[in-house]
Order: sequence, then C-alpha cells, then structure tokens
Amino acid sequence: MGQQLFLGIAKTWVAALLASGVVPIALAAQSAGDRAAWNAIMLSPAGALAPLARDPIDDEARQTNVWLPYGRWRYDVDDAIHNNIGVTVFHQLPFASSELSITAAYVSLSCSLCPAWISGGASLNSTLWQQGDVGDFSGSVGLRADVGGAHYRGSSQTNAGSIAGAVVGGVGVPLTKNSHLSATIFPGVGVGKIALVDGVHTGTRRSLGAALAWTHGSGLAVDLGMQRIMIAGGPTEVGAGVGWNRW
Repeated sequence: MGQQLFLGIAKTWVAALLASGVVPIALAAQSAGDRAAWNAIMLSPAGALAPLARDPIDDEARQTNVWLPYGRWRYDVDDAIHNNIGVTVFHQLPFASSELSITAAYVSLSCSLCPAWISGGASLNSTLWQQGDVGDFSGSVGLRADVGGAHYRGSSQTNAGSIAGAVVGGVGVPLTKNSHLSATIFPGVGVGKIALVDGVHTGTRRSLGAALAWTHGSGLAVDLGMQRIMIAGGPTEVGAGVGWNRW
C-alpha cells in the first residue's frame, strides 16, 4: 500500500510536468477572448500564486491554516518578470468535508517604478473521497471552486475577474513520526474577464497545477508548486509557500 502511494506521488508529478510542457505547444492560435481569459486568471490569486498541497483531514488543529504563497512567471524574454506574493487563510467548515480559504495578493513586475495589481479571492475545497489519515498513507479526490479579481493601480484603473473549478487529486505518505509528504494535482478550467482599452473581453482557459508539501506535526509546512494556464506558448508558473498553524 505504501509503495503504491509513493509511486502515485511520483506519477502525479511526472504527469503534471509532461502536460505543462507539451500540451500548450500543440494548441491552436488563441482569440482575443482566450488571451483575455488567460490574463484575468493569471492576475487572480488562483493563477497568480503557486498552488498549495492540502490534506483533507478533519482535525483542524493539525492542519496548517495560514500560508505565505509566492508565484513567479514570465511570458517570454520580452516580458517583465512577475513576482507575486500573498497571504492565504484556511478555515475548515462544519459540513461536507469542506474548507474555505481567503487570499489577498500583490502582483508586481520586476520594475521599481511600474504600478502593481492588487488581487483577492476565495476558494471552496470539498473532499468527495478519502482513504487513510494524515499519520498514515492516504489518498483523496475532491473539487475546488475559485472566485477572484484584481485591480490595476496605474492610471488606466483596469479591473479583472475570474471564476474557476478544478478536480483535486492527492496522495500522502508519512516521513517520520511528526511529519509527512503530500502531493496534489489540479486539472481544471476557468473563465476570465478583463476590461481593456478596446473593450471588455471574456474567455475560457484550461489549467493544470501540481504541488508538493512537507508538513510537520506542529503545523509548520513548506510547499513547492507549479501551474500552467493553457495558452499557446504560455509560461509555466513556479513558486513556493511557507505555512504554519495559527492556533
């Protein structure tokens, strides 16, 4: 059982790496709506920050519930580097094995004089199936819904918004008595809307993310994540996160 779950972690990451590097290259040229959707999703917390691996456990006291996530991406060599930092707070809900998170983020360019985007959003994550516990080998399948928006602080005062959904598949394996490793993959789809000089544009984009987290029994955790919002020639975002238990 343990060996199968460990292989499951490896397969999860290999599949995500292959898909994020190969699938977008094969896509046809996108429309203005597709590009608008990509921009709107990437400016919202769901796209601006690297994904976090979570364990669907019932004991909130053992779950890391405050995170400082970071994401970094660059569309091509002519684009500025986008460094994004946020704060995410999770709260377990008393029904349907669900968890709510609220995120505030700062989306910036690698330019000291460039205006930044202020972003915020909420996510609802519900576990549909779970086997095992945080102290044992475990697996889970769930659904995640995201809503978010962003506001440009420059002279144009541009706004963007998005809604998205994803299937969340995860596996976990204990490392020591007081720590464990969890891996999660997030295939999904999102709708983005952004107001530009030439009008308001709306479109839909698929996404694929993966995250790997080490969590100590005290609630301290470290996360590594990557994500790709599917668009031809688009970048793979990489990032990390540090979390702890506020209780």
